[in-house]
Amino acid sequence: MGTEKAGQWAKSLADAYSRLECLINECAGQDQKRQKSPKSQPKPGTEALLFLELVRIYVEEEEIRVRQKLKRKSSQRISRVMHERMGAFLAERIARISVQVMDGLLFLQVQGQTVAAIKCIPDLGSYDTPSWNATIARFAKQYEKRYKLAPDRLLFVVCSLAKSLDAQHAKALTGIDVWCGSALTAPVYREALQTYVSKCVEAMDAVPNPRGQVYFLSPGAHPNTFACQLLRGEPAVMPDGWLKPSVNELMQYVQSRCYTDGDFQ
Repeated sequence: MGTEKAGQWAKSLADAYSRLECLINECAGQDQKRQKSPKSQPKPGTEALLFLELVRIYVEEEEIRVRQKLKRKSSQRISRVMHERMGAFLAERIARISVQVMDGLLFLQVQGQTVAAIKCIPDLGSYDTPSWNATIARFAKQYEKRYKLAPDRLLFVVCSLAKSLDAQHAKALTGIDVWCGSALTAPVYREALQTYVSKCVEAMDAVPNPRGQVYFLSPGAHPNTFACQLLRGEPAVMPDGWLKPSVNELMQYVQSRCYTDGDFQ
């Protein structure tokens, strides 16, 4: 990389981190207001903060890619760091848990006993909606066998539904008629998309309690795309809504699995 290009890249990187910090501070302020004044109902901050932490991972990975002159980002490193950051994020917000990352899985423990294990999936990529169940089943079988995990202790967090939706399947389940799956993530379809996602999850038999084990974050915005927009100096608009169940419900579920009068549930 020439001197001029290196200087441009350094500025783009610094600007991206600066914009990211501004967004994080703004969302953190919203989160604090929500906790202090729940009746005022400002925009939820918890999901936004987690989303921005994921964006930071992709900015950092692009920095590594450029510095080491790699052809592409490392998906393995992204997965490892994603689980580490998710663990730190939850440990700050759930009392008494400790976290450990092993083999692409985040273990949440209380006094050395696993209360839940989380698999973070950046997106479902080429897995269209009808095959979600098979995807979850594959991960569940893999980790149950490797770690002897009880099936109900394995949780999944899908960070984005970008490129993960099937238009024909959506029409069959909800009557939504769009020309492609990505169109389902438009704000105008948000209520219908939530209904569709809920129906897909309810139909899963890969885990015993899918509504308590499969969580989501962004309908359409992808942390990687958002990071690229920051690095290119383009407008980057935060998602205007989050799918349910999301981070707050995840934390509530994990808390329900922890101590109750000294006993595990």
